[in-house]
Amino acid sequence: MLFLGEADIEALITQPDALDAAARAFRLYAAGETAASVRGDLRHASPKAGCLLLGGARGAEALSIKSNVHAYPDGPEAPRLWGSLLTLWDWSRAEPRALLAARAFNDHRTAAGFAVGADRLAAANAGILALFGAGKSAPLTLRYLKAVRPSIREIRLAGRTPGRVQALAAQAALWPELTDTRIVCAASPEAAVAGADIIATVTTSDRPVFPGGSVRPGACIILGGANRPDAREADDALMRRADLYVDARQGATEKAGDIRLALASGALVPARIRAEIGAVPAGGLALSPGSDVRVFKSMGLAIQDVVLAEHLVDRAEVEGRGLQLDLSTGKVLFS
Repeated sequence: MLFLGEADIEALITQPDALDAAARAFRLYAAGETAASVRGDLRHASPKAGCLLLGGARGAEALSIKSNVHAYPDGPEAPRLWGSLLTLWDWSRAEPRALLAARAFNDHRTAAGFAVGADRLAAANAGILALFGAGKSAPLTLRYLKAVRPSIREIRLAGRTPGRVQALAAQAALWPELTDTRIVCAASPEAAVAGADIIATVTTSDRPVFPGGSVRPGACIILGGANRPDAREADDALMRRADLYVDARQGATEKAGDIRLALASGALVPARIRAEIGAVPAGGLALSPGSDVRVFKSMGLAIQDVVLAEHLVDRAEVEGRGLQLDLSTGKVLFS
C-alpha cells in the first residue's frame, strides 16, 4: 500500500487537475454513474469534538473512506485542532491501494468543488467577490474562485474575528495571482455583499451571516458551511429570491440546514431546487420566474474524494513519490 504524506500531496496536486477532478465527479454523480455517498457525523459536546466520515465509490473499482476529525481540547473559544485521513481501495480486489494524509487534500478538493459551482453559475465577467469566513477553507477558496473568474478585481473579506480576517487579507495580498486585485476587510456584512457578483460562505456559523435583501440581482452565492440540519448561512430573504443548485439531491432537504429550514418556513419551494450542479451546462441555466439570484449549496460528495485521490495516486506511482508499505509485516518496502 502506498502512503502519501502532506508534503507529497502538496507536491502532487495542481489547481487545474483539482478543478478537472471536481467537474468530473459532479458529472458522474449527476449522471447516476456512482453510488450515493455514505455520510456519518459523530459529535461530543464536552469537551467539544467531532468526526465526519465520508465514503463513496466509482463503480466496483475504486472506493474511498475519509475521516475528518476536529477537537477543542482547550475549550470552544480556543483554536480548533483538525486532522484528516483518506484510504483509497481497489474495491474489486478488496485491497487498500493508498493511505493519504488529507488535510491539504481536503482543502483543495473542497475549494475546487466551490469553484466548479461558481464557474457554472456566476457571470462570466464577475468583478467583485465577497467571502465570509477566515478559517482553514478560506485561502484556497479565494484562490480557486479567482482561477475560474480571473475577472475578479475586488475581494471583500468578512468574518466574526477581525484579527483573522485581517491576517487572511495580508496573506492574500502576497499571492501573485491577486496582484491586480483590491483586497478589503468589509466594515459589515451588508457592505461585503452590496454589489458583489459572487458571494462565498465558508463559516462554522449556525445562523445567517449576511442579509439576503442586500444581495444584488444576478449574483451567484456559494454556501459552503453550515452542513448540519439545524445550521444555516443564508436567510429566508435570500432563499425567497433563489434558484437553488445542489451537488446531490439525495439527502439535501434533510441534512442541509440552509435548505431544510428554508423549506420549513416556506421561503423556498421544492420547484426552486433546479438541478444537481453536475447536470448544469457551462453558462448555467436561465433564471426561473420570480428568482433573481443563483445559489449553490455544497455539502460535498464522496465521489470528489475518489476521483481526486485516484488521480494523485496514479501520478505518485509514476513519479515514485510516497512510501510503499507491506501491511503484512508493517515494513517499508521502498520510498
